Amino acid sequence: MCLSLNRCNINSEKTVSTENKVEEYPSQEGWNSKIFLSKSGRLQAVVHYGHMKKFDKRKIYFFDEGVEVDFYDIDGNHSSHLISEGGEYHEATEDVIGKGNVVVVSDSGLTLNTEELRWDNRLEKIISDTLIMLTTPEHDTLYGMGFESNADLSHRIIRRPWGASERKIDLDKIEESFSKTSPADTVLKQDSTEVIKK
Repeated sequence: MCLSLNRCNINSEKTVSTENKVEEYPSQEGWNSKIFLSKSGRLQAVVHYGHMKKFDKRKIYFFDEGVEVDFYDIDGNHSSHLISEGGEYHEATEDVIGKGNVVVVSDSGLTLNTEELRWDNRLEKIISDTLIMLTTPEHDTLYGMGFESNADLSHRIIRRPWGASERKIDLDKIEESFSKTSPADTVLKQDSTEVIKK
């Protein structure tokens, strides 16, 4: 994966020792710019940020004035858009993390809400270990404690799901979608989600 920064102000890294504490200063800082993420020459995502601080020792970029991420599929087509209050980019793993009021809207109309979400570059998946809410274009609402999906939200796993629907749902048919694990570890896998289960 390659990383490209636009319009960044570069500062020399500084450390200050105070009462045996070392305060690390950013090696780079940038405003209102972008980071391009690609794999084998294929564009995966574009991260737009309001303010960025890069820390070389930890190989982390921190975003503290809003983050927006556009995700692209294997054919280079736009697949979803993420917004959050802040976030991080981990240079070592090439993962992106959205933090605070994270909203992902797929081009197919699905909306995911959560407090923290990670783009796992190795798996090429969106992952959340916190409470999530998924809303379909048909106004079905699903909740869960944990989520995993491709960038366009079409192939998803919702852990410990429950939800509500405005449509009549055949629960016997839906029951087949649940794994045979214990209720605490129930996982739902579907391309079009239509589940009410608690």
